[in-house]
Amino acid sequence: MQDLQKPEFDLSYITERIIAVSFHSTCPEQTYLRNLQNITQMLQSKHADNYLVVNISEPREELRRMSTRVLDVGWPELRAPSLHLLCSLCKSMENWLDTCSEHVLLLHCRGNKDRIGVVISSYIQLPSVSTSEEQALDRYTMKRFYSDKMASLMTPSQKRQAFSSELLAHQLKINSSPLLFHCVCLHHVPNLHPTVCRLFIRVYQGMQPVCTTGVSVGKTHKVYFALEPPQLLKGDIVCYYKNAAEGSREPVFRLQFHTGTLHGHPSLFYKKDLDHANKDPRFPENGMVEVVFSETMTNIPNNSAVVIDYDTLDPLVYWDSYENLTTGGTVAIDVTL
Repeated sequence: MQDLQKPEFDLSYITERIIAVSFHSTCPEQTYLRNLQNITQMLQSKHADNYLVVNISEPREELRRMSTRVLDVGWPELRAPSLHLLCSLCKSMENWLDTCSEHVLLLHCRGNKDRIGVVISSYIQLPSVSTSEEQALDRYTMKRFYSDKMASLMTPSQKRQAFSSELLAHQLKINSSPLLFHCVCLHHVPNLHPTVCRLFIRVYQGMQPVCTTGVSVGKTHKVYFALEPPQLLKGDIVCYYKNAAEGSREPVFRLQFHTGTLHGHPSLFYKKDLDHANKDPRFPENGMVEVVFSETMTNIPNNSAVVIDYDTLDPLVYWDSYENLTTGGTVAIDVTL
């Protein structure tokens, strides 16, 4: 593996045919454009027109000018892409590399490079990646790159989604039936406020809000947030709590998973499974999130001792976390204090 380290960007030949370049979020625009031009010249001199640029961050017109072969599949950093997008991307990579032995791929990312880890850890699930001695060596190299440089940067949801991509190897059975999403129960509320913990949840699908729960009033060890009416969801779910103190919102946890990978209801997620909370000392070690689904319109009892205020007009509750995002295929849930 050959690495070229620059202050403004990281460029790595993961294998001889898969290259990754990530530009730091602090990289100035002019520096980014200059380095991009240098990378283009390097690719042209080494690979002529045999490279495909796979952009896994926001669309960039500069990339289109750099090459006519640009695949824009970006999603927000520190989030997991939809499972459909991830599987389609892996198959597109496979098709490009299989078409010609001289073809190479450039994974381009501006900002957090956790997204490179998502792609690589998913791509190695393809059955064809280890069908020959040469491919087996590439697979080993990619796994080493992932474990040494990427795994520590990825969120629990990203790792869970990469694991879900095992369906590419026909190792994971997908439940195609849509599920009714009834409620989220937070066991052992984090220590966010000395007296009261006002939390709420928002559900998004395709980056559009589809449901907002009431705000919890009071403090207890367990809080149920009912989705009224229950949401019929099929695909990806992004679930995250937010804490609003002194007129601001602070994330308590985020949770993404694919409903098709659920087998059995309800589903429990522990601290280690929750984005943001997994590294927050205020979130208790025994804290967990219970997500309640059903396949029919069933009444789910509310065993919470906390009063839920459904009449709030607080604009913070309805502020859209994804108002500036256009990528689709996910569902999200917010909570605020």
